[in-house]
Amino acid sequence: MKIGIIGAMEEEIRLIKANLSRLKEITHHQVTFYQGYLENREVILVQSGIGKVNATITTVLLVQQFNVDLIINTGTAGGLHKGLKVGDIVIADSLTYHDVDVTGFGYEKGQMAGMPALYYPDLQYSQLAKGVCRQLEIEPIFGQIVSGDQFVNSHEKVAQIAIDFPKAKACEMESTAIAQTAHVMKVPFVIIRAISDAGDDDAAVSFDEFVVVAGKASAQIVMNLVINIE
Repeated sequence: MKIGIIGAMEEEIRLIKANLSRLKEITHHQVTFYQGYLENREVILVQSGIGKVNATITTVLLVQQFNVDLIINTGTAGGLHKGLKVGDIVIADSLTYHDVDVTGFGYEKGQMAGMPALYYPDLQYSQLAKGVCRQLEIEPIFGQIVSGDQFVNSHEKVAQIAIDFPKAKACEMESTAIAQTAHVMKVPFVIIRAISDAGDDDAAVSFDEFVVVAGKASAQIVMNLVINIE
Protein backbone atom coordinates (compact mmCIF):
# COMPACT_ATOMS: atom_id res chain seq x y z
CA MET A 1 0.00 0.00 0.00
CA LYS A 2 1.27 3.45 -0.94
CA ILE A 3 0.26 6.29 1.39
CA GLY A 4 0.35 9.98 0.48
CA ILE A 5 0.78 12.52 3.27
CA ILE A 6 0.16 16.23 2.67
CA GLY A 7 1.07 19.12 4.95
CA ALA A 8 0.86 22.76 3.92
CA MET A 9 3.88 24.03 5.86
CA GLU A 10 7.39 22.79 6.59
CA GLU A 11 6.60 22.73 10.32
CA GLU A 12 3.77 20.30 9.60
CA ILE A 13 5.86 17.71 7.75
CA ARG A 14 9.26 18.12 9.46
CA LEU A 15 8.88 15.29 11.98
CA ILE A 16 7.57 12.82 9.40
CA LYS A 17 10.36 13.61 6.94
CA ALA A 18 12.97 13.10 9.68
CA ASN A 19 11.59 9.61 10.32
CA LEU A 20 11.49 8.39 6.71
CA SER A 21 14.05 5.78 5.71
CA ARG A 22 15.42 5.30 2.17
CA LEU A 23 14.47 8.91 1.47
CA LYS A 24 14.36 10.17 -2.12
CA GLU A 25 13.39 13.62 -3.38
CA ILE A 26 11.33 13.82 -6.57
CA THR A 27 10.08 17.08 -8.10
CA HIS A 28 7.09 17.44 -10.41
CA HIS A 29 5.91 20.85 -11.62
CA GLN A 30 7.86 22.72 -8.92
CA VAL A 31 6.42 20.53 -6.13
CA THR A 32 8.94 18.41 -4.20
CA PHE A 33 7.85 14.99 -2.97
CA TYR A 34 9.70 12.90 -0.39
CA GLN A 35 9.47 9.18 -1.08
CA GLY A 36 10.46 6.88 1.76
CA TYR A 37 9.33 4.33 4.32
CA LEU A 38 7.89 4.35 7.82
CA GLU A 39 8.79 0.87 8.99
CA ASN A 40 7.70 -1.14 5.91
CA ARG A 41 4.99 1.25 4.70
CA GLU A 42 5.77 3.21 1.56
CA VAL A 43 5.07 6.92 2.03
CA ILE A 44 4.99 9.86 -0.35
CA LEU A 45 5.28 13.02 1.76
CA VAL A 46 4.77 16.50 0.35
CA GLN A 47 4.56 20.11 1.46
CA SER A 48 1.75 21.60 -0.62
CA GLY A 49 2.04 25.23 0.31
CA ILE A 50 -0.81 27.22 1.82
CA GLY A 51 -4.25 27.57 0.26
CA LYS A 52 -6.82 25.66 -1.74
CA VAL A 53 -5.21 25.86 -5.18
CA ASN A 54 -1.82 24.71 -3.90
CA ALA A 55 -3.51 21.85 -2.07
CA THR A 56 -5.44 20.82 -5.18
CA ILE A 57 -2.38 20.87 -7.46
CA THR A 58 -0.43 18.80 -4.96
CA THR A 59 -3.21 16.25 -4.51
CA VAL A 60 -3.59 15.77 -8.26
CA LEU A 61 0.15 15.24 -8.66
CA LEU A 62 0.22 12.86 -5.71
CA VAL A 63 -2.43 10.67 -7.31
CA GLN A 64 -1.30 10.92 -10.93
CA GLN A 65 2.45 10.63 -10.44
CA PHE A 66 2.55 8.19 -7.52
CA ASN A 67 -0.79 6.36 -7.68
CA VAL A 68 -1.29 6.51 -3.90
CA ASP A 69 -3.92 4.31 -2.27
CA LEU A 70 -4.69 6.66 0.64
CA ILE A 71 -4.24 10.37 1.30
CA ILE A 72 -3.65 11.71 4.81
CA ASN A 73 -3.71 15.44 5.45
CA THR A 74 -1.79 16.56 8.51
CA GLY A 75 -1.32 20.00 9.99
CA THR A 76 -2.78 22.73 12.13
CA ALA A 77 -6.14 24.51 12.31
CA GLY A 78 -7.92 27.29 14.12
CA GLY A 79 -10.42 26.20 16.74
CA LEU A 80 -14.06 27.23 16.32
CA HIS A 81 -15.50 25.40 19.31
CA LYS A 82 -15.25 26.99 22.76
CA GLY A 83 -14.09 23.75 24.34
CA LEU A 84 -11.07 23.37 22.06
CA LYS A 85 -7.60 24.36 23.20
CA VAL A 86 -4.17 24.51 21.57
CA GLY A 87 -2.87 21.01 20.88
CA ASP A 88 -6.28 19.33 20.72
CA ILE A 89 -6.71 16.93 17.81
CA VAL A 90 -9.62 17.18 15.39
CA ILE A 91 -10.34 14.30 13.01
CA ALA A 92 -12.70 15.43 10.27
CA ASP A 93 -16.00 13.61 9.87
CA SER A 94 -17.09 16.00 7.10
CA LEU A 95 -15.68 18.98 5.24
CA THR A 96 -16.91 22.01 3.34
CA TYR A 97 -15.80 25.51 2.30
CA HIS A 98 -16.58 28.50 4.50
CA ASP A 99 -15.77 30.98 1.72
CA VAL A 100 -17.96 29.55 -1.07
CA ASP A 101 -21.43 30.95 -1.70
CA VAL A 102 -23.46 30.00 -4.76
CA THR A 103 -26.72 29.83 -2.83
CA GLY A 104 -28.25 32.09 -5.48
CA PHE A 105 -28.32 29.03 -7.75
CA GLY A 106 -29.93 26.78 -5.16
CA TYR A 107 -26.81 25.28 -3.60
CA GLU A 108 -26.09 25.07 0.11
CA LYS A 109 -23.70 27.51 1.76
CA GLY A 110 -20.19 26.18 1.24
CA GLN A 111 -21.18 23.93 -1.66
CA MET A 112 -19.35 24.40 -4.94
CA ALA A 113 -21.59 24.29 -8.01
CA GLY A 114 -21.93 20.76 -9.33
CA MET A 115 -20.20 19.21 -6.32
CA PRO A 116 -21.44 17.61 -3.08
CA ALA A 117 -22.43 19.82 -0.16
CA LEU A 118 -20.09 17.86 2.11
CA TYR A 119 -17.07 15.61 1.66
CA TYR A 120 -16.69 12.59 3.91
CA PRO A 121 -13.34 11.06 4.89
CA ASP A 122 -12.91 7.31 4.82
CA LEU A 123 -14.61 6.01 7.96
CA GLN A 124 -12.39 2.95 8.43
CA TYR A 125 -9.15 4.93 8.43
CA SER A 126 -10.68 7.75 10.47
CA GLN A 127 -11.70 5.24 13.15
CA LEU A 128 -8.21 3.77 13.05
CA ALA A 129 -6.82 7.28 13.59
CA LYS A 130 -9.12 7.62 16.59
CA GLY A 131 -7.76 4.37 18.01
CA VAL A 132 -4.19 5.54 17.45
CA CYS A 133 -4.94 8.75 19.37
CA ARG A 134 -6.22 6.74 22.30
CA GLN A 135 -3.09 4.57 22.24
CA LEU A 136 -1.20 7.85 22.70
CA GLU A 137 -3.59 8.82 25.53
CA ILE A 138 -5.15 11.55 23.39
CA GLU A 139 -8.91 11.98 23.14
CA PRO A 140 -9.58 13.34 19.65
CA ILE A 141 -12.59 15.35 18.57
CA PHE A 142 -14.58 14.09 15.59
CA GLY A 143 -16.22 16.94 13.75
CA GLN A 144 -16.62 19.12 10.72
CA ILE A 145 -13.66 21.09 9.37
CA VAL A 146 -14.23 24.06 7.07
CA SER A 147 -11.70 25.57 4.68
CA GLY A 148 -11.20 28.92 2.99
CA ASP A 149 -8.52 31.08 1.44
CA GLN A 150 -8.20 33.34 4.45
CA PHE A 151 -6.47 33.19 7.81
CA VAL A 152 -9.31 33.57 10.30
CA ASN A 153 -8.12 36.04 12.92
CA SER A 154 -11.07 37.90 14.38
CA HIS A 155 -14.02 37.24 16.65
CA GLU A 156 -16.29 38.54 13.89
CA LYS A 157 -15.06 35.99 11.35
CA VAL A 158 -15.32 33.16 13.87
CA ALA A 159 -18.85 34.24 14.77
CA GLN A 160 -19.91 34.34 11.11
CA ILE A 161 -18.49 30.88 10.41
CA ALA A 162 -20.28 29.57 13.50
CA ILE A 163 -23.56 30.98 12.17
CA ASP A 164 -23.06 29.57 8.67
CA PHE A 165 -21.64 26.22 9.83
CA PRO A 166 -22.81 25.48 13.38
CA LYS A 167 -21.31 21.96 13.31
CA ALA A 168 -17.80 23.17 12.42
CA LYS A 169 -15.08 22.47 14.98
CA ALA A 170 -12.08 23.94 13.16
CA CYS A 171 -11.09 26.01 10.15
CA GLU A 172 -8.00 26.09 7.96
CA MET A 173 -6.99 26.64 4.34
CA GLU A 174 -6.48 23.30 2.53
CA SER A 175 -8.41 20.27 3.78
CA THR A 176 -11.64 20.65 1.81
CA ALA A 177 -9.72 21.20 -1.42
CA ILE A 178 -7.81 17.98 -0.73
CA ALA A 179 -11.10 16.25 0.09
CA GLN A 180 -12.80 17.47 -3.09
CA THR A 181 -9.87 16.38 -5.25
CA ALA A 182 -9.65 12.99 -3.57
CA HIS A 183 -13.41 12.59 -4.02
CA VAL A 184 -13.20 13.31 -7.76
CA MET A 185 -10.17 11.03 -8.17
CA LYS A 186 -11.78 8.29 -6.06
CA VAL A 187 -8.99 8.00 -3.49
CA PRO A 188 -9.85 7.52 0.20
CA PHE A 189 -8.62 10.24 2.53
CA VAL A 190 -8.27 11.13 6.20
CA ILE A 191 -7.93 14.64 7.67
CA ILE A 192 -6.10 15.08 11.00
CA ARG A 193 -5.51 18.56 12.38
CA ALA A 194 -4.10 19.91 15.64
CA ILE A 195 -5.44 23.18 17.03
CA SER A 196 -2.86 25.99 16.91
CA ASP A 197 -5.06 29.00 17.73
CA ALA A 198 -8.62 30.08 18.49
CA GLY A 199 -9.17 32.00 15.25
CA ASP A 200 -9.69 35.22 17.21
CA ASP A 201 -7.92 38.59 17.37
CA ASP A 202 -4.85 36.92 18.92
CA ALA A 203 -4.75 34.15 16.32
CA ALA A 204 -1.64 35.37 14.49
CA VAL A 205 0.42 35.55 17.69
CA SER A 206 -0.92 32.21 18.92
CA PHE A 207 -0.29 30.56 15.56
CA ASP A 208 3.33 31.71 15.38
CA GLU A 209 3.90 30.50 18.92
CA PHE A 210 2.21 27.11 18.69
CA VAL A 211 2.44 26.03 15.02
CA VAL A 212 5.52 23.89 15.68
CA VAL A 213 3.96 22.21 18.73
CA ALA A 214 0.62 21.63 17.01
CA GLY A 215 2.25 20.49 13.78
CA LYS A 216 4.36 17.97 15.67
CA ALA A 217 1.31 16.64 17.54
CA SER A 218 -0.59 16.02 14.31
CA ALA A 219 2.45 14.50 12.60
CA GLN A 220 3.04 12.06 15.47
CA ILE A 221 -0.51 10.74 15.15
CA VAL A 222 -0.14 10.43 11.38
CA MET A 223 3.06 8.40 11.74
CA ASN A 224 1.43 6.07 14.24
CA LEU A 225 -1.57 5.74 11.95
CA VAL A 226 0.61 4.75 8.99
CA ILE A 227 2.43 2.14 11.07
CA ASN A 228 -0.90 0.66 12.21
CA ILE A 229 -2.36 0.30 8.71
CA GLU A 230 -2.47 -3.36 7.70
